Amino acid sequence: MDTQHIAALLNYAATVDSRIRRTMADNQQAAATIRTWAEALADVPATADGAGWNAAHAVRRYYEQHGNDQSARYYAIEPHHLLAAWAGHRAQLMNHHFDPVPTAYPDDVTAYRAEIVDTRTAVATGRQRPNAAYRAIDPAGQRRLAALTTDTGAMPAPVRNELARIGIGARRGRFPEYAVACPHPTCRASARKPCKTPSGRELRDHTHDKRQTAYTERLTAQQNDAAA
Repeated sequence: MDTQHIAALLNYAATVDSRIRRTMADNQQAAATIRTWAEALADVPATADGAGWNAAHAVRRYYEQHGNDQSARYYAIEPHHLLAAWAGHRAQLMNHHFDPVPTAYPDDVTAYRAEIVDTRTAVATGRQRPNAAYRAIDPAGQRRLAALTTDTGAMPAPVRNELARIGIGARRGRFPEYAVACPHPTCRASARKPCKTPSGRELRDHTHDKRQTAYTERLTAQQNDAAA
């Protein structure tokens, strides 16, 4: 956010907090506050429609005091509150992001990696919405697809047995990758257990991409063994 964004944001906060209102009433103090906030929040976007972010909404949530949080009662909003709100929102964006296949030639390692980094940076800064292509097929669709491939005999027996063992649709069985432990450094969830955030919260609507990759590699190895 720049100084214009900050000025508008503080004016909005002043409508619900008399402490901010008194600060903005003094021109010299208001100018100093705007400069300080702009420096602290330079990497936080004012809005990011594709990413579902709006700094004004974050200000409102602070004053709504969710979960019996009484912070706003004693302290006016500060830049660190918005930094924390954006960090949490950005983490959710990245948890829902799945790297699309780069257009660069795979043998060009520098360009290939640069394209992945650029995409992740765009998502992390709110300039691009997360790519969730891997979740395009919901659990019901996965079951229909499994039935179709089983009928045609295209699904290898090890894969079919693995899906049956996991029990798609059962409790904690929406994702077949639950069959393997999650290798994500901040997760390490054991097999059949949901992935977790660094704070320990269980992820109910997705899993980490490293776990999906590990599961795919396991099924591929089983398929190769069956073919051999």
